[in-house]
Amino acid sequence: MMKFRTGFLLGGLAGVAYGLLTAKRTGVDQQQAIAQYFTDVSQATGNVQRSVSGLGDAISRLKQEIDETLVPAVKDITETVDVFEFETEPRVQSIENHVETINSAVEDLSK
Repeated sequence: MMKFRTGFLLGGLAGVAYGLLTAKRTGVDQQQAIAQYFTDVSQATGNVQRSVSGLGDAISRLKQEIDETLVPAVKDITETVDVFEFETEPRVQSIENHVETINSAVEDLSK
């Protein structure tokens, strides 16, 4: 953030210097133009700071939303899968035993 501000201000100063060197205005008009330029730069910097702050707030809200919804949902899904695996294990084992019996019978027929 500090590098951005420094670059932004240096760019602003370079713009002012360029404006002063190439200006066709003189006196009060030039002073008013420079004052307006600095006002615009200051407002733009404030807008950027507010946008960055808003982004930080949005990221915080997103993290909170993830913690409140996604984490419990993943936990519930994991628990449901674990229960499903536990409940179906005897059936899966029975199917595997039947497949082994069928394979043995096919091998015996082949001999």
